[in-house]
Parts: sequence; structure tokens; C-alpha cells
Amino acid sequence: MHGTYPRSTALILWGFETAKTQGETVGQVLRYLGLEVVREKSAWSPRIAVIPLERLGRPRIDVVVNICGFFRDLFPNVMELLDRAFQQVAALDEPPAMNYMRSNTQALFKELSSKMEDTEHAGTMAAGRIFGPPAGEYGTSVNALVEARNWTDESQLAGAYLQSMNHLYAGAVRAQKLDELFRRQLAAVEVVSQVRSSHDYEITDLDHYYEYFGGLAKAVETCSGKKPELLFSDTTREVILTEDVAAAIRRGVRTRLLNPKWIEGLLEHDYHGAQHIADRVENVLGLAATTNRVDNWIWSGIAARYVFDREMRRKMEENNRWAAAELMRRLLEASQRGYWEADENELAELQQAYLEVEGAIEEQL
Repeated sequence: MHGTYPRSTALILWGFETAKTQGETVGQVLRYLGLEVVREKSAWSPRIAVIPLERLGRPRIDVVVNICGFFRDLFPNVMELLDRAFQQVAALDEPPAMNYMRSNTQALFKELSSKMEDTEHAGTMAAGRIFGPPAGEYGTSVNALVEARNWTDESQLAGAYLQSMNHLYAGAVRAQKLDELFRRQLAAVEVVSQVRSSHDYEITDLDHYYEYFGGLAKAVETCSGKKPELLFSDTTREVILTEDVAAAIRRGVRTRLLNPKWIEGLLEHDYHGAQHIADRVENVLGLAATTNRVDNWIWSGIAARYVFDREMRRKMEENNRWAAAELMRRLLEASQRGYWEADENELAELQQAYLEVEGAIEEQL
């Protein structure tokens, strides 16, 4: 796309996904670094081997790994393996132009050693690339802010992610809060990547996607001052498809929120059906706020499907009028926050529908 390799990338490691895929994303990290796994006596004691630059044919790309708390607890062995990999690549005697990991680590070490007496500790921190929540914590506060509408600016979402995930895991350094170092690492990131490994979930189905992938993307933008490339890799097929996150969002909306068969199936379940639909609209809003990659037609399409279609609106309200009202509130919020450029007729019809369902709820109470 750009005719060059990114100097630094960032990605998320989840526990369930790593277990289910047997480490697809871990393999992605190692491949960026130009490493390969050599299995000798046992599958439980893999050895990391350096792929020579002559065979690799490209620079070694730096990687900043963000982990969830569940991954930390489930895979301490993988964390140790990755940390050894980072330390190993940072120590390779290779030209800076061919080893971005080493180049970035040397710059960080120079900064850290000027402030610290323990140079060995500074070296461990400089080559550390695994960041996550503090010990005993498991998520971020990004989804809580979106759910409660308790934010006014996207920088608050980035700040919530940074404060939740700025703890370094490297060698003897375990869950040490290093906010400045985390920001320094993210400022160099040019590509944020995420894997979708299951047909069960699209990017719009889980709030964890905007919480982690979206939160990381917004944090990188805040720290670097520019928007990174946001790539989503679908590994459910025989051939891996990597695309911009906007395409993944469009697919999630088309196959779920705008799919008549999917809607019909959900509305067979009283109360919960409409709630699941409203939850996905909230997820789309979270993705809009954190990635800025939700097309305007998506909001118009959701409004047309669930609000302007009188029959569908009736079905939603009969299933769960509180969820129907919540869906409308999210559409109004998308307009108010500037993610949906609705025309006057759309807004007027939406506001009228919202007043009607709110009135029905008050009468019921």
C-alpha cells in the first residue's frame, strides 16, 4: 500500500483466541520480528530461532503487544517466550535500517539510562514490549465510558485505555506502571492489527473489539498525533484476508444488523432479542468513536431498518420497548457526536419515534 515496511506495529493478545487458534497472533508477532519456532524435545519447550536477514528479505519490524488480564493469567509461559524474543532481537548485531526493534530499543535505552542508575533494569525496560492491565485487573474502562455515555471527547477514551493498559511485563518487571514508556512506544506505531478467528463473532458483535482494538487505535493516534493504519485479518478462511477495519465493520453491519434473517431469528426471543440488537448498535458507536471508520450510510441504514420501517419498529417495541428506545438514543447520540450526518427529515422522524416509545414506556410504568 505504501511501498515500505512499518517501523512499529501494535496488536492485541486475547486468552480465549490464543487458546482456540493455538497462537495465531503469537505467530504474527514472531513473524514481524523475523523469528521462527524450533521444536526439539517437546512441544512444551519451544526454541526461538532467528531467521537470517538474507532469508528474511526485509527489516525486522518492532511490535508493541497489548494483553488482556485473562491472557496474562492463562499464558505466563507465552509471555516469557515473547519477552525472550524481544530481548533476543534487540540484542542482534544488525544495521539499524534492517532491525527496527533494535534501533527503537537503543533510543529508548539511551533515554532511560540517563534517568536510572541500574542500567540492566533500563535495558530490560527498553526492550520490553508487553503491556497490559495491573495485576488482578482484566479489562479497560473504555466500554464502561461508552456504555454510560460518560465522555465528551475521544481523547477521554484514549486516556482511559492508556491508564488501564500502561503496565509493563518484561523479565523481572511485572505489572509496573510505566505510563511515559507506554506512550513513547505507542507514538512510534504505524499499524494496529487484530485477528478475527471465529465465524461466531463479527467485529460488531462484541464490545471487546472497540474496547481493545479501538481503544489501542485511539491511544496510538493520541500519542503519535496521526491516525495509524487499522488492519483486520480474517483467519476463518483457507486463505487469510487482511483488510482495513472499515471493511470489517461494513461486513459486520450487513450480515447482522441489516440482515432480515438475522433480525427475524433474534426477535423470536422475547426481550433478549431486541436487547442484543441494541447492544450491537452501541458497539457500532464504540467503533465509530475509537476508529472513526464507520460509514455514514451505516447509521442511515440502521435508522431505516429499525425506526423508519413502521412494522419493524412495532416488532422491536413488542419484543422490548426499552431496548427499542435505547437503540434510538444511540442513533441520536451518533448524530450529536458528529458520527452520523443525518438529514433534517431523518432526525425529525427519529426524534418523533423516540418521543412515542418513551411515552409508551411512561404509560406502562
